[in-house]
Amino acid sequence: MKQKNKSTYKGFKKIDDIRAGFFTAFGMAKIFKTTRYIIIAFLLLFAVHCLLFIVHCSLFVVHAQDEVSGSSNEELEADLDLYQKYIKYRKYKKRKLYRQYKEYKEKYKFKNKEEKLVYKDYYYKYKLYKKQPAVYPQYAQYWDYYKKYRGYKHKYKKYKKYAKYKKYNKSKYAKYKKYNKSKYKNGYNRYRAYLNNPTTDLGEADLEGGISGPEITVGLWNYSRDDLRESPFKIKANKNYNIKNSDGAIIAAVSAETITRVSYDGGGRLKIYGSVAETLSNEIVYFEAADGDNATMIFDVYRPSSPFDQYRGKIKLRYSDNSKKIWVINTLPLEYYVWGMGEITGTGDMDYNRVMAVSFRTYGYWKIKFSTKYASEEFKVNATPGNQLYYGYDWELGHSRIKNAAMDTQGKIVMHGGRIAITPYSSWTDGRTRSFKERWGSDNYPWCQSVSDPYGKHASLSTTELVAAGNHMVGLSAHGALNLASEHNWSWDKILKYYYTGIDILKVY
Repeated sequence: MKQKNKSTYKGFKKIDDIRAGFFTAFGMAKIFKTTRYIIIAFLLLFAVHCLLFIVHCSLFVVHAQDEVSGSSNEELEADLDLYQKYIKYRKYKKRKLYRQYKEYKEKYKFKNKEEKLVYKDYYYKYKLYKKQPAVYPQYAQYWDYYKKYRGYKHKYKKYKKYAKYKKYNKSKYAKYKKYNKSKYKNGYNRYRAYLNNPTTDLGEADLEGGISGPEITVGLWNYSRDDLRESPFKIKANKNYNIKNSDGAIIAAVSAETITRVSYDGGGRLKIYGSVAETLSNEIVYFEAADGDNATMIFDVYRPSSPFDQYRGKIKLRYSDNSKKIWVINTLPLEYYVWGMGEITGTGDMDYNRVMAVSFRTYGYWKIKFSTKYASEEFKVNATPGNQLYYGYDWELGHSRIKNAAMDTQGKIVMHGGRIAITPYSSWTDGRTRSFKERWGSDNYPWCQSVSDPYGKHASLSTTELVAAGNHMVGLSAHGALNLASEHNWSWDKILKYYYTGIDILKVY
């Protein structure tokens, strides 16, 4: 059980002081020895006791609510951990099922249809012998045929459907057997139930999407029509992928590591070739995992003049009749988007990394929910500093501490009174942050208030120089947050609540 809130105890102490004061008043009334004063003193004392009883009850209710809220959040965190571990056990189970299938395949699968028919015939003859050995003694010799066909019928055929689990036949999954316990399964079921029916009022954060969050569409870069004619788009993947046209129909199933090219044909049409015979699609071409598991789908898109050209999830090319450009768009769950966050390198204090992961996730969630800036291009956020820097799978591989920070804060965003609280930040301040209203004239963002910021104050630049360098100084100070985490040992949530006034940090998936 958590310790009681200190402010609650202070409230009780003040109440006791008041009570003592009224006892003194009663003593004074006694000195005057007048019946009228004594009656008044008794009435006052009685009223005060009633008032104190109400206050005590209120304080206990508030304290109890705080404890229930904290307890509920801790239980949810614990269930998430159990959920993730039981998911690992299920991978172990799939590995086991595949290995059993493989064993039965080696023992009982027939070379061809003709061989299977021969064994089937002897199988039924031996069954006749088993029922009436005196009548069919000549069939006793078919025991081996009977045994193999019985294995084929009751084992191999039963487990044949698990051939699809071949990707789980890896030694790393063997260690997950230890999560085959009821506590992990129960936690898994509770967290699944939470995802389907959240018990917390999440206000604006009501998007669905499961444990990895809702999908976000990211505009990576674009081509002009002439650029795409002259230098076709190239793509390949780490596993088999499907190419779909603008109607969502599969044009082709393509093997892993096979390059597909797309160029602009004219009239809004995109020409697909290389891995398939030349095919035209109106405006859009989709690239998705053939097995439906886009979480492990990594596309290499040969991005021109960039070290970042691998992206997790789905890719599509879309010609915009509005801008006359062809956009490369990455679609993936919000949580995987955070893994590719390019705003930081992840080399700083882990609490600072967690601060930035939560801020990045919050902004992404807000963009999914409300942004219409790129609606005509059919994506929600671009991958540039104009929105948020996103470098995809290459960055995820080279900066694993960012992914760890995201996993530590999985599904958590900043909210204020039921609203998704976008969290602006800049590198430095001049010793204090600015309120949203002071900088940009709007009072619609009450969590962005001015706070003292000696932690993020630049040592030499003036206010004018800081602003000229792009520091708006609204919300969080990045260097201040890093300083508080590394030098003052502040936790990530304490840092966020210092820079953003009156916020809540809620787990929304």
